[in-house]
Formats: sequence, structure tokens, C-alpha cells
Amino acid sequence: MKSNLLRWFCGCLLLGGVVVIVGAWQWQAREAMRAWDPDRARVANKPIPVRTVKVDEQEMQGTIGGTAVTLPVQSAIITIPLNSSTIADRSVTQVAFQPGAAVKRGEVLFEFEPSLFQQLLKQREAVLAKSRLEFDTMVNLHARKAASGLQVKEAEVAVETAQLELDLAKADLDLCVVRTPIDGVVDSVSVVPQMRVAGGAEVAVVHQLDPILVQMDFPMERMDSLRIGQSAEVVLDAFAQETFAGKVTRILPVVSTKTRVLPVILEVANPKNRIRAGISGFVRVQSGASPTTTVPTVAIMRKQTKAMVFCVEDSRARIREVRTGAVADEGKIEILSGLNAGDEVIIYGQDEVQENDLVNVDWQQWARRE
Repeated sequence: MKSNLLRWFCGCLLLGGVVVIVGAWQWQAREAMRAWDPDRARVANKPIPVRTVKVDEQEMQGTIGGTAVTLPVQSAIITIPLNSSTIADRSVTQVAFQPGAAVKRGEVLFEFEPSLFQQLLKQREAVLAKSRLEFDTMVNLHARKAASGLQVKEAEVAVETAQLELDLAKADLDLCVVRTPIDGVVDSVSVVPQMRVAGGAEVAVVHQLDPILVQMDFPMERMDSLRIGQSAEVVLDAFAQETFAGKVTRILPVVSTKTRVLPVILEVANPKNRIRAGISGFVRVQSGASPTTTVPTVAIMRKQTKAMVFCVEDSRARIREVRTGAVADEGKIEILSGLNAGDEVIIYGQDEVQENDLVNVDWQQWARRE
């Protein structure tokens, strides 16, 4: 009987101890949850647990990217000049190349009917010969005092005028054969055989594509890191599996106020005119090492077009607007403005805090409490 009573008493003590332990554990759990809950901590004026890091400044050799489009290195717009005579039109006899054809400098693009210009040349040669004869006659007459000095001068002017008109007739005849002034690819041809072309008409466009130019939209904020001769990687939409090597050759003088980009011209080798003008793509320019302020990318909160971070000042959360740059290595992003080296930013718990909240940055302490 006594042993049963003792056994019952020990059981009650053991059960009571378990109840006390479970109750204590639940109480601690509630306290921990209260400390973890931002709303309860805010009402109780308790610090909200967060984790922070210091804003770092490091030497970063970054890669600056921007959209781009290919351009011809130069273009030749071929037009027919006005004739020096009453001949109004030229008649096309031959078209040697069509759009898309590769041409070499000096190759014949078009030929025009030369007969009228040949006749004009003969006529002006005859006029020049006559003018010279009249000039010689006037010089002899002036020597015998049978002609005035003014008449001699007029005869000299007539010779010079006839010579000029002859030279223009030769130029008109030479233009019956039109040659390409550059190596390149024919873009457009606007004439066909038997067509009559008036002076001043545009007949063809030729683009030089080797090397080809790439115009990049370079971010205005990184202008200080841009130099002539910098190497770059070019990826084009038409050649998604390839990367082309280029270098910066020109930096344009005007920044776009709307897009905040600076046009930069790069040069890329293009043997056999494989890359055509007008292809869009993306360029990565290798910048030199420079001191850069960075934070972990998880610290950045995006709100529409703005980037925000929470800083900790005097154990209080303070929201700041920042301007970000390129993504750096190891999950960090460049901060162009809004933070200074040494500032403390929240990287865990920033989605739960509000402006001026009391925070606990001793993450090791509250992590152990969890």
C-alpha cells in the first residue's frame, strides 16, 4: 500500500515537472514570436530583429553594358550632276550591279549613252580652236596698231571661256561611266537600262561595311571610365551564338537628355561583309579599375522606377533612395549615389520594417534566441 502511494506521488511530481517545463517552453516561444513579430514589437516599442552589412568601397574593374546597333563605316550616295549644256537627260545603257552586290573601288556601276556628249565635245573643241585663231589674229593686228588692247583682251577671255566649256564637256563625257568611289555593298539602285535620268538625280547608294561600326548607348553615369581604344565585346541579335571583338574609336560630344546615354562608336572587323548595317545588339565595354561603392543586391528594394534601401542610424531604420549602376561580382551592385562607404544597410528583414522603426542589428543574439 505504501509502495503504491509512493509510486503515485512520484508520478504526480514527474507529471507536474513536465507541465512546468512545457509551460516554460511555451512562454519562451511566445516571447520569441512576440520579438519576431514586427507589428507586436512595434506596438511594444521593442526592436525588430534585422541583419545588416556595412557599405563597402572596393576597386572594381567593371563591365559596362549598353544596347547597340551596327552602322556602315561610310556611305557613298551617287548622284548625277547637272550637265554643262542643254542636254537635259542621260539615257542608261548598262547597270552592272544590283542591290546586295559587293563592289570594289573603281568598278563600273552604270553606263550612259555617250554619243550626244561626244558630239558636244567635238563642238567645243572647234569653238576653242576658233577662239585661239581669233586671239592670234587680234594680237597681230594690235602689233600693227590695227586693233585695240581691249579687243585683244576680249579675244583672250573668249579663249579661256572656250577652254572652260571644253573641260566641262570632257567631264560630262567622263560621267557617262559611273564608278563606285569606295569598297562596299550596293544598298540601292534606282535606274534600269533605257531609262532617262535627269541631272541631280540619285542613282545608287553604296555602304562600306569592313570594318563595321557599332553605335552603343553608353550610360552617362559611367563616362569617367570611358576611353578611346578600350576593348569591348559585341553580341548581335543576328549572331546570338557569337561574340565579336571591338574597340572604342569615337566618343560623341552630346549626351541624350531623355535617355541619359552617350553615343559611343566602336569598330569591329567584318571580313567578307558578313555583318550588315542595322543589326541591333548589346555591347560590354571593359572599364579600368576604379573605387566603387557596392552593397549586396538583396538590400535593394524596387518601387516602380526608384531603388530604395533601409539604413540603420541610432538603432532606427531610415529609408533612402539610391541610384544603382552595374551589377558587380559576388552578388553586389554598384551604388552611384545615396550611400557612403561605412553606412549600415539592412539585408534581412527590410521587407518588414518601416521608417523610424527600432531595430536590433545583433543578429547573432536573436538568431540564438530563435
